[in-house]
Amino acid sequence: MAKSIVFLYIFFYFNIAFSQQKSVKIHETFNEAITNVNVKLQSFIPKGYEAIAQKSGDLNLDKLEDYILVLRKKTEEKTSNYNDNKPDKRPVLLLLGQKNGSFKLAYKNENAAYCIDCGGVFGDPFDGISIKNGYFSIEHRISGGHHWEQIITFKFDKVKNNWFLYKHHFINYILNPSSDPNEEALIPDVDKLKTVKDFGEISFEKFNIYSQRGY
Repeated sequence: MAKSIVFLYIFFYFNIAFSQQKSVKIHETFNEAITNVNVKLQSFIPKGYEAIAQKSGDLNLDKLEDYILVLRKKTEEKTSNYNDNKPDKRPVLLLLGQKNGSFKLAYKNENAAYCIDCGGVFGDPFDGISIKNGYFSIEHRISGGHHWEQIITFKFDKVKNNWFLYKHHFINYILNPSSDPNEEALIPDVDKLKTVKDFGEISFEKFNIYSQRGY
């Protein structure tokens, strides 16, 4: 009798464990880990993380090459849970080039890029980074049954030696109702451009994409 009870316990335990394993949702990503990370930057990637974006340019206008790295948890496809307010956040690192050829971490922000499942059923919204002469942008896009894009731009302030939110541009697209084959398939129905006049002074390290206020 005792053996039967033990057997049933083991059976139900493994059955529940197997069911839970089967129910783990795998999030689709459009941002695979990059394999060509600059060797001088690899020490800035903590254990359990990998880079999904690497961009070079002059971030602080000193004519030295700087980098931005966007990282992700290696497990985010299985462990991120935005719906339950438990997203696996993606750190964004500003790495400044030094005269000796090394790099220095200026700032790290875990709230500047959307998580893998922040786009819901439409997938991973993160689309990339751009840098140009003291400006850098973090770009997000969704396409599928729903179409939108969001470009968040920061500008370097030489006096304060820091980067501040410069503009926030959001565009939502809908299907064009026109039957003209020469017309664009998608047209914007929402086009919101916010600047410092709208959100005030927000430094990069305090910026929070998950907050409506931006910080």
